[in-house]
Amino acid sequence: MVTESGMAGLQDVKSVLVVGLGISGMAAAGRLLREGMRVTVNDISEADPIRAVAADLSSRGARSVLGHHEPSLLAEVDLVVVSPGVPSRLPLLQEAEARGITVWSEVELAWRFARGPVVAVTGTNGKTTTVSMIAWICGQAGRPAVAAGNIGHPFITAVEEAGPGDILVVEVSSFQLTFTHEFRPAVAVLLNIAEDHFDWHTDMEEYVKAKSRIWMNQGDGDVVVCNLDDPLCAREAAGAPSRVLYFSCRPDPLAALRLSGGRIIYHLVPGPEGALEPREVMRAEDLTLPGEHNLENAMAAAGAAISLGIESRVVGEALASFRGLSHRLQFVAEVGGVSFYNDSKATNPHAALRALSAFPGPLVVILGGRNKGLSFTELAATLRERGRMGNVRAVYLIGEAAQEILAALEGAGEELNVQVLPGLEEVFARLPDVVEAGDVVLFSPACASFDRYDDYKHRGRHFQDMVEAYREGGEASG
Repeated sequence: MVTESGMAGLQDVKSVLVVGLGISGMAAAGRLLREGMRVTVNDISEADPIRAVAADLSSRGARSVLGHHEPSLLAEVDLVVVSPGVPSRLPLLQEAEARGITVWSEVELAWRFARGPVVAVTGTNGKTTTVSMIAWICGQAGRPAVAAGNIGHPFITAVEEAGPGDILVVEVSSFQLTFTHEFRPAVAVLLNIAEDHFDWHTDMEEYVKAKSRIWMNQGDGDVVVCNLDDPLCAREAAGAPSRVLYFSCRPDPLAALRLSGGRIIYHLVPGPEGALEPREVMRAEDLTLPGEHNLENAMAAAGAAISLGIESRVVGEALASFRGLSHRLQFVAEVGGVSFYNDSKATNPHAALRALSAFPGPLVVILGGRNKGLSFTELAATLRERGRMGNVRAVYLIGEAAQEILAALEGAGEELNVQVLPGLEEVFARLPDVVEAGDVVLFSPACASFDRYDDYKHRGRHFQDMVEAYREGGEASG
C-alpha cells in the first residue's frame, strides 16, 4: 500500500483513523489517501470549517465522522493518527491502545517519509523562532532547508515538498512527542521547560517526560542541543543516549556554546590531538532581536547548525541578518515616541516573563485571554517588583483570565495601576492619558487566544490594527 519512500511500519497498514481535523490532521489524511489507504477522519467539532475539511477529504475517498469520539470508530482500524490538539487521555485513544492499535502523531507519520536529515526543536517557549533561525542559517549557507511543524506548515506537507537530502527543521510540541515511537531526529534541540499546557497534560512530570522523548531513539552520530542554564533541561539531557552540546548565556566551561565578553563563542569538542581553539560565532549586540531569551534561541540555532557542519563564521553572519517573526516580540511602530510590541505568541506566563525581561521600562503591559490551567503567581510577583521600581506605568487585563490575573496581583497596592477592561479597543482608548515618549506598550498576553480570537495570529493582527488606528488618531473595530 505504501510507496517505496515509506519506511518500515506502514507496509502492513491498510486502514487508518485520523483524529482531529486541524491543519496537521487534514494534511496527514491527505497523504494517507494518496498512499491508497482506507481513511476515516474524525473530529468532535461540527463547526463549519471542520465540516468543510471533512467534505473535501470525503470527496477524495475518506469516510468522515463528526460530533463524537465513539469506540465504534476503531472497528477494523490498523493505525490511529492523532492531531496535536487532541489530549492523550481522550478515551478513544486509551481504548485504541488497550486494543493494541498503534497511535501515532503526525510527526511520527511524517518522519517515516523523510528523505533528508531532521532537526527537531522543542521547549516551552521559543520553538518557532529557533526553527526559523535554523532554516535561515541553512539557507544562507547554501543548504536547502524547509521549516515545518507547529509554525503552521505541517511536517507531512514539508516532507513532500522537500527534495532528497534537504534539511527538515521541525517544531515539535509535547503533544506530538507523546505519540512518537521510532521518531529519530539527527539533531534534537531542547530550549527550556516551564509550566504549560496543564489543560492537556496531567502534571509537570508528564509534561517533562513528553519533552524528553525527542531524543529517546537517538544514538551514535546524533546530537542533542540543550540549554545548560535551565536546570530541568540539563537534568533531562544528562540521560540522553547521544552526544549533548550545551549552550549557556554564562561563560560556563561545560557549555560548547557560551557567552563570554559580549560574544557568542563556540568551543569545539577536543579531538584526538587535544583541545582546539575556540571560535567566535558573533557579537551578542549584532543580534537584532531583543531579550536574553532570543540570545538563547540564537545559541540553540547556532548549535544545531554547527552540528550540521556549517561553519561558525557563516552561522554568525546569518544570525546577524535574521529579522525575527510576526507576533513574537515584533516591533510594530513608534507613535509619539512610544514603541509598540506585538508578542501575541506569548500564550503562557513564562513567555510573558521572558518578554518583560527584554525591556527595562517604562512599560504598559497588556495581559489576558484564556488560561491553560497555569499559575500567574510568578508573573504577578515580577510585575509587582517592577511596579515598586517605578518602571510599569499600567497593567491592562482583558479576556476570560482577567479576574484570575487580578487576583494574583492582589497586594500590589498603589505601586501598580491595574485595570480590567473588555478588550483592546478600551485599552487603546486609555493610552493617551497614560503613556509618555520613551515608553513601551507590550502586548504579551500570557494566555491562549481562544476566548475571542481564532488563534494568536488573529489576536496579534488585531493589536497591530489598533496600533495603526492609534497612529492615525482614529478607532479600529475588533
